[in-house]
Formats: sequence, structure tokens, C-alpha cells
Amino acid sequence: MPIVDSGSVGAISAAEKSLIVSAWAPVYAKYEEAGVDILVKFFTSNPAAQAFFPKFQGLTSADQLKKSMDVRWHAERIINAVNDAVVAMDDTEKMSLKLRELSGKHAKSFQVDPQYFKVLAAVIVDTVLPGDAGLEKLMSMICILLRSSY
Repeated sequence: MPIVDSGSVGAISAAEKSLIVSAWAPVYAKYEEAGVDILVKFFTSNPAAQAFFPKFQGLTSADQLKKSMDVRWHAERIINAVNDAVVAMDDTEKMSLKLRELSGKHAKSFQVDPQYFKVLAAVIVDTVLPGDAGLEKLMSMICILLRSSY
């Protein structure tokens, strides 16, 4: 199932949730390293996305990105937001409230191009559980909610 950012997504089954939690746990245990790796993969694959991050301007190599405290800080925020969604898989109202708030910030304050939510979500899936339909559903839910203010 490809990651989507509009419409609706089928329910995540109990077995899919269990697999997501199991796969996510070791990633989140090393959240700083994992977050930086994910964000660096995202930026090296999508250099135009870096324009939405003024503090990242001038960081032209993967090594510079990895060493940047600003990149590390933002990567940690991304990983924590995904972790909140993983934890809230059974409480979609809680997940929705947090992600809609993030959507508003990204749309109004940061003016991020929403196409990049799906791209970043795909990097996360490829890093955590490549090709897994359950994680793709969760990432789709996140993308749909992040796009809600656009």
C-alpha cells in the first residue's frame, strides 16, 4: 500500500500494531541517532526540502547535516512525534489532536510544502519496517492529519 496524504486509510489490525510496536522499539531506543539518520536520508534524497529549514542552509553534505545541533534537535522532534503516534494507535482522537496542531504550525508558521510529509514518511517506513502495510497505514494517517491545515 503506498503512503497517502488524503482520503481515508483502513484500520490497523492488532497484528499490524504489534509488529509496528516491535519494530519501532529498537528505533526509538536510539531515537537521536535514528532521527538524524532518517532526516539526513530525507535531505540527501530531497535537497529542495532543505529550503524550508532556514537553520539548515549551508549544510551541503550528509556529514555537516549529521553534526548540526539544529538538525539533531529537529530530528528528535520528528521521532518523538512519530513515537506519540505509535503510542496512540489505539487512541486516534489523541493522535488527531496532536497532529492537527503540528499541521497548523507547519502550514501557517513554517509554510512547509505538504508534499514532503509523504516523502519523509516513506523514508521512515524504509528505515523501520520496509514495505510493511501496517506501518504504511500509520504513516498515511499521520500524513493525512499533517495535511489537514492546508
